[in-house]
Amino acid sequence: MDKTEFKKLLFKVAFCTMACDGHIDKREIEELKIMDKNTTFFEAIDLSDELTALIQSLDKKGTKIIEELFESLSKTDLNPIQELIVLEVALRIINADEKHDENEVKFVNLLRCKLKVHDEIINDRFGKLEILHTNEYSRNITSKDMESFHLPEIGEIKEIDLKLDEK
Repeated sequence: MDKTEFKKLLFKVAFCTMACDGHIDKREIEELKIMDKNTTFFEAIDLSDELTALIQSLDKKGTKIIEELFESLSKTDLNPIQELIVLEVALRIINADEKHDENEVKFVNLLRCKLKVHDEIINDRFGKLEILHTNEYSRNITSKDMESFHLPEIGEIKEIDLKLDEK
């Protein structure tokens, strides 16, 4: 996967993480802006265009957008560092508002099961996280688990101000 496509994938991870609980908190947007300013995660992609496309996709497809993200992660050959970055982006977003909604926990664990990186590496990088199940059970999440993932209605999503600060 080339760098630009990986950065778009990271942004889709961030967007789906924000949207999965039905509420996009201002602190989640601020965390996204911090990541954009202080990392190269989203460098060289037009976040406004990406955001517009993702909002349109969410309006048309609902939770299907998240299923597509998971399917894409399953089919994409990411290296362990890229997989850790995917997890980091999701974890930073769900921790931004200082609360863990049930859908956020389910989302991050569904996300984790799509990655091949070993649990020991995840634990070395992030420590033992109560919300992230790094065990054999989480590796065997099925489509039934995805069916139980319900994306709440998101009314305010069209009003997100994603004007990111200049780097």
